[in-house]
Amino acid sequence: MGTCHAYDGLSSELAHAAGGGLLAGAVTRFYSDSEDRAWIGFAVSSAGIVLSESYQISKGAKRSSAYLDMASHIAGAALGAWWMDRYGLMPVIGRQSVGLVVWRQF
Repeated sequence: MGTCHAYDGLSSELAHAAGGGLLAGAVTRFYSDSEDRAWIGFAVSSAGIVLSESYQISKGAKRSSAYLDMASHIAGAALGAWWMDRYGLMPVIGRQSVGLVVWRQF
């Protein structure tokens, strides 16, 4: 049986970024009622890749490749969570209020 080797090229890192973006977007969509839905999506996706790559490092994977995969995935997760929160979902009505005061002296 042949061995498998990691590839650290552009297509591999773009695949990690796309996976991070899709996972973060899906989690953000799942928590769509929360005010912090983008942070939740980003955190879950980022934690998943950190745990996965840490396991790979513990099994003898090359650290530099694992860190590159983590960075690519986390960058994609940030973009995916932000995009889904900003453009993919309806705005959340929060508890903060914004007002305008017009004052004129006569």
